[in-house]
Amino acid sequence: MPSYIDHLCSQDSVLFIEEHIKSCAECREVLENMKEDINISDGVDEIYQVEVKKPFQKIAGFFNSQKRLARYLLLAALSALILSFIFLIPSLMNFNEHKKEVEKLKVVEKDKHEIMNHVFQILGSSTELSKQEEEKLLATFKKYSGKLNLLAVFPAEENQKWLQDKEVVKQKPTAIYPIEYKKAAIVIGNEGIIRKDETIQPSGYDLGTVVMANKHWIIQYEYKHSYEPTVERHHQLTYYGPSTWSFFQTPLLLCVLFSVLFLFWLISRRLNKHLKDIMG
Repeated sequence: MPSYIDHLCSQDSVLFIEEHIKSCAECREVLENMKEDINISDGVDEIYQVEVKKPFQKIAGFFNSQKRLARYLLLAALSALILSFIFLIPSLMNFNEHKKEVEKLKVVEKDKHEIMNHVFQILGSSTELSKQEEEKLLATFKKYSGKLNLLAVFPAEENQKWLQDKEVVKQKPTAIYPIEYKKAAIVIGNEGIIRKDETIQPSGYDLGTVVMANKHWIIQYEYKHSYEPTVERHHQLTYYGPSTWSFFQTPLLLCVLFSVLFLFWLISRRLNKHLKDIMG
């Protein structure tokens, strides 16, 4: 009967069994019970195989998802690297333009010191202006006439009260509210020496007047209105200009992102290799 159930019998045996169970209730019952036992056993084997496969299916699914994650990490890292180079080009161009402008505008600070030094050298240690010194001052004004509107010299002794709370002007050329020009020993403008009875309107621009003093003299000059935008730009870039970081912030952050993603990709790749070795 087991051979019959498994289809292993000869054709004669099959015919014999089928003829026999038609008339033999007892054998027919034994045959049915044997078929049921075999079917149950097959079902148990199938369930067991499914249960055994489940953990391996989960591991395989996890392994495949890790492989996909590694690919996404690598793609994201490469994208960040490419974007960093794309943003680096305009950043370099803007930085170079900014650097050129800063270098060009340094002439404002250079002129401050040159004008003051030149005038102080003319005046020397004298306390009274001579005709020769006046002519030299006129020549100095003409040299910087494209930038200066007025150049004035004040006796320090007569302006001690003004100097008391403005010690900074004794150390370096300083943009400051102007001294009244009627107190000056000489004032030079575009037309030459300005007479004392002429009214002079001081510059209203807060960076438009520069003053410096020593023991004997106070030098004061005003910029031309046409040159004030250059002075303003120099001031803005010096004290409020963009830093190097602001130019390269985006490409640097993208490089950092690339490094982080690439590191995670290496770790993920190593873990996948280890998992693959375990799974065989």
